[in-house]
Amino acid sequence: MKVVNVNGSSRWSAPAGYSSWLDYWKAHKGYVFYCSASDCSGTDLVGAHVRKYNSTDQHIYIVPLCKGCNKRTDVFDVPADRLLPVPSNL
Repeated sequence: MKVVNVNGSSRWSAPAGYSSWLDYWKAHKGYVFYCSASDCSGTDLVGAHVRKYNSTDQHIYIVPLCKGCNKRTDVFDVPADRLLPVPSNL
């Protein structure tokens, strides 16, 4: 799935009861060891906010990315099953 990072999303706090967006992702999807970007194997993970690229779906998703990939400005691939929708009540 082609995605792009969402700029300025660091201002959004993780949902109540979760210490971080990565903690929220793990609670819903399970544990992950490596960056979800297809061309990376970084292990310093964060819960990154992304959108699907070139899609009518404008939802924002959380996906585990390394800190470097969380700063990417290009379009990149992640496995579709790693995308977790951000709760709509934020």
